[in-house]
Amino acid sequence: MPKNGQIRVLQFLNESVRAGAEEVAFELFRRLDPHRFRSYLVAPPVLMKTFENDWRGENTATLSLKLDNPWQWPEAREFVSYLRSEKIDVVHAHMIRASLATVPLARLAGVPVVLHTCHGREAWRTSFIKRQFWIDRRIADWSDATIAVSESTANYLIADKRFDPEKVKVIRNGRTLNGFKPSSETDDRLRQDLGIESRCPVIGIFGRLEPQKAHEYFVEALPLILERVPDLRVVFAGDGSLRGALTEQLKKLNLEKVVIFTGYRDDCMELMSLCEFVVLPSLYEGMPLVPIEAAALGKPVVATRVDGTREVVVEDETGILVPAREPKALAEAVLELLLNAEKRLQMGEKARVHAREHFSLDQQVKVTASYYEELLEARAQ
Repeated sequence: MPKNGQIRVLQFLNESVRAGAEEVAFELFRRLDPHRFRSYLVAPPVLMKTFENDWRGENTATLSLKLDNPWQWPEAREFVSYLRSEKIDVVHAHMIRASLATVPLARLAGVPVVLHTCHGREAWRTSFIKRQFWIDRRIADWSDATIAVSESTANYLIADKRFDPEKVKVIRNGRTLNGFKPSSETDDRLRQDLGIESRCPVIGIFGRLEPQKAHEYFVEALPLILERVPDLRVVFAGDGSLRGALTEQLKKLNLEKVVIFTGYRDDCMELMSLCEFVVLPSLYEGMPLVPIEAAALGKPVVATRVDGTREVVVEDETGILVPAREPKALAEAVLELLLNAEKRLQMGEKARVHAREHFSLDQQVKVTASYYEELLEARAQ
């Protein structure tokens, strides 16, 4: 343990879009006990800017740095120098690209404990060479531990990537469950801002407009849904590379007025409160935050039966699960909830109870903090 008793922990990110992994890292950064920890956050300037309005936390420091790999010599030297000058005790990288950039450099800098979190399987890795996971195992060997955000993610690390099971630790994601109170005034304001009439029911998809989130399958399902609920409005909250393609898909189906693109929002809980329920049509997920947030608001979800989503959504109790890539099944599940208000309420209340029991952010931070201390003590022996 550090001589002064205060552990210096650095969270590292190198993506430019604020999404689930970034939320997890940021919450750890700002919520670790300032009496036990000094928290650091290193992230690209464009990402750091998105955190400005949410800043809280004592005894913290930040460094804006875009470091994608250890061969970026100027940035690598700056990072190693920062680790040494600040006497960092723990470097915690989030996702494999961040781990590739930081784990070797943190070892070079002499950081006592280096770990990384896997936020879910990387389905984008389709080539034969990438699916051998050679570099992943080297990163795991150089790390003290790998945190998996769900049991399905742990199974992926052990079975597919062939990580040492003794160095894989499951710590489930959590969210703040009691800090938001919906109001009719906020709902009315949002409807006015988004141009949604009071008679129109609203559902939402919250997530990056990227292939993983599979918005296009929901768009394919929309005509079937609108046959029964023609005044439905759908919110796509988030931004990404597929916005243009999704806009074109909607135009071809003459559905531009049905779907509202909001871009990135810092009021997602308010927007989610406006929705009857939330849809998560993803192709894969580690431990999705969106259904946890929906549950905190008493909202059920319609989601695909993939990976960590199955650990968040209790099938037919807190939501409805359907196969991925099947628009017809997705449409049927959405209609089942749209046309049954009593079922929505019952599922939403069960979701709220389930989330409080299993997905507390305070518990996630507490367990992670204890794990940092455990790893430091093991390294000191």
